[in-house]
Amino acid sequence: MIHLTKKLKKNKFKSKVYPVYTAIEADEEGIIYKHWKDCKESDWGVSDDNYVSECLQHSSYKKGTVLTFPFGRQWVHKTSTLEFEPHYMSGNLCNVSTKSYNELEAQSSRAELAVDAFLSYKMAGLQPDMNKIGTLYRPDQENPAIAAKRLFKTKEAKQMIEEKLKEVLVDREIDEGFVLDTIKDAIEVAKVKENSADMIRAAKELSIFLDMAPKQKQVTETLELDMSSQIEANYEKQQKKLVATKTQDVHEENNKDINNK
Repeated sequence: MIHLTKKLKKNKFKSKVYPVYTAIEADEEGIIYKHWKDCKESDWGVSDDNYVSECLQHSSYKKGTVLTFPFGRQWVHKTSTLEFEPHYMSGNLCNVSTKSYNELEAQSSRAELAVDAFLSYKMAGLQPDMNKIGTLYRPDQENPAIAAKRLFKTKEAKQMIEEKLKEVLVDREIDEGFVLDTIKDAIEVAKVKENSADMIRAAKELSIFLDMAPKQKQVTETLELDMSSQIEANYEKQQKKLVATKTQDVHEENNKDINNK
């Protein structure tokens, strides 16, 4: 049995612990349950991977019905499935999607805007301004810069940056073959000059490139690009939006992610 703590509107947002049983455990406890699609609020339902928990909410919309359980929610239709383990493993216990919150955030347009701004600074040889990037990314936050820094610490954001950087370098005909040839040429020059220090450095770069050593270093090219005007334009645009923005708390029952899977 696994215990999950939820804060729900019907409990006045006070923490309440909900148990999740395996079907075998539920049978041993004498719990009467039905398939999750057949549940009403307060019924016990079994997921498609055989975990039993209480149906916390039965919501009807024009598009259909959504059932909420302690580990997630799902639309009720012929082909829909609801599984406990994918939600539990990802840590996403509130939404239809089983992707982690970091994965979902990395797919958002605001995250893409922040990554583009970050790369614009880097490619121009400038130190990224986290206050401006944060305002582009999360203007609704009390401290947007912290929100931006938190984003860039995630592996998903780092992967986005790496992929976008590769696209830029490929456009400039800089790929893995180019890097390898450059390192090999450096080694040959070092050999001719009998410069052991340069040979060691080049060999080290080659070992990193060939995954023979831990990747602890990123090789980037500084481009003389004037991206400041683009960043400023986006920043000013976002600042104007803030005037008409109303910030409000969104609780689980009102989570818009129920429309996304």
